[in-house]
Amino acid sequence: MTGAPNSADVVILADHPVWIAVPAFAPAIIVAGVVVYIAVKNRRKREVESNGESTT
Repeated sequence: MTGAPNSADVVILADHPVWIAVPAFAPAIIVAGVVVYIAVKNRRKREVESNGESTT
């Protein structure tokens, strides 16, 4: 018989959830977020300075 196996015949050998990858990607995402934040902050500061406005 070439049909689908019964659920009793199926054995799951390993379960690799996405949560295992979180410790690897979380630091990279945090660093990228900090870099983007600093870049946006510096760009806004340059725009204000080039317009001749004071920040205080």
